Amino acid sequence: MYVELLKNLEILIGIQRKMLSLLAKGATETMVVQEELLDATDIKKLLHISNSTLYRLRKKKQLKCKLIAGKWYYYKSSVLADPDNSI
Repeated sequence: MYVELLKNLEILIGIQRKMLSLLAKGATETMVVQEELLDATDIKKLLHISNSTLYRLRKKKQLKCKLIAGKWYYYKSSVLADPDNSI
């Protein structure tokens, strides 16, 4: 009886280890890095550019951006990637 109980416990422990490894793997895969987003006003001040220039940069895909609820937001990392701001 004890031998059978120990075998079942070993099986359960094995299943638990597999579940923990899958959870750990899933947690690292689903971890999202939050990038700071700047709106058009922030970008124009940072780069000293006009509305039309910002529009042109967005259309040429020189700035990585995202449309959220009808408003354009720009990734700070795409602006700061070029230290000379020679976009």
